[in-house]
Amino acid sequence: MGYVRTSRGQRLISGPRAGFAFQIDLGFFGSVNLRAKKAETMEGQRRHGRALTLTLLLLFCASVSAQDCKVFDPELQGAYAGPCKDGLAEGEGSARGVAEYRGGFRAGRKHGQGVKTWPNGDRYEGGFAEDKREGAGKYTWGTGPWRGESYEGPYVNDKRHGEGVYRWPSGDAYKGAFAEDNIVGYATPMMLARRKFEEEAKKAVAKEGQKVCREMAVGLALTEWIRGVVVGVSGEQVGVRVDEPGTHRHVVAGVELQAGDVVWDAPTQWTPCW
Repeated sequence: MGYVRTSRGQRLISGPRAGFAFQIDLGFFGSVNLRAKKAETMEGQRRHGRALTLTLLLLFCASVSAQDCKVFDPELQGAYAGPCKDGLAEGEGSARGVAEYRGGFRAGRKHGQGVKTWPNGDRYEGGFAEDKREGAGKYTWGTGPWRGESYEGPYVNDKRHGEGVYRWPSGDAYKGAFAEDNIVGYATPMMLARRKFEEEAKKAVAKEGQKVCREMAVGLALTEWIRGVVVGVSGEQVGVRVDEPGTHRHVVAGVELQAGDVVWDAPTQWTPCW
C-alpha cells in the first residue's frame, strides 16, 4: 500500500479496497467542508446585513438630528451640518442659507472662530460671540460701493472698536482708532472723498417718498434689482418700504425681504430710481 500527498491530504493508491474506502472518506469530508463553507458564507452575509442596517440607522439618526438642529442667524437657516445639543447647533459646524458659515457654534449661535461669506462677495473671518462679531477679525467687501475695501482689527458687539486698519483698493490705508464703528483719527484723502460721496448719496436718497433701487447678487455672476420707497430717515440710515423684493430670496440688514417690509439701511446702498 502506498500514498501520494495532494493538496487535500494523503490519498491511498494501492490495496484492493483502500481506494474505494478513501473515495468514500473524501466524499464525506468534502461534503462536510462544503456545508461548513456554506454556513460561514451565510453567517458572513448575516453579519454584513446587520452592519449595513446599523450604518443606515446611524445615518438616518444623524440626518434627523441635523434637520432638528436650530441655527438662529436668519441668513443661515437653509441647512446645517455638525454637532447638536438640546436641538441647537453646538461646536464646530457649517450652515448655509442666503449666506454661508463655517466655524464655532454655541446654543445655536455663531460663537468662537469662524468664516462667514455672502453671495455679493463680502467675507468676514474672525471671532464671534452670541452671533455678533467679537474680538480680532477681518472684513472684506465684495460688490457694491465698498468693493475691494477691507478692515482688519478688533470688534466689540458687532462694531469696529479699537486700533485697526482700513484699506482701499487704491492702496490708501487708514491705521488708527475706531470707536462704535466710526473712525476717530485723522482722515486720509480717500476718506475725505468717501465722506463726500456718502453725503451726496444721503442727500439724493434720504427723502421721504423717494423711490429707490438696490442691486442684489444672484449666485456668483448674476444680479437683479429690488425696488422700494423711502418712508423714514433716522441718523445715518433710511427706512425703505420694499415694493418689489425680486424673484430670488434676498436679505437686507438681517431681514429676508418680502413686499411691504420696511428695512433700515445705509443710504449708500440705494440709488434713486423712477
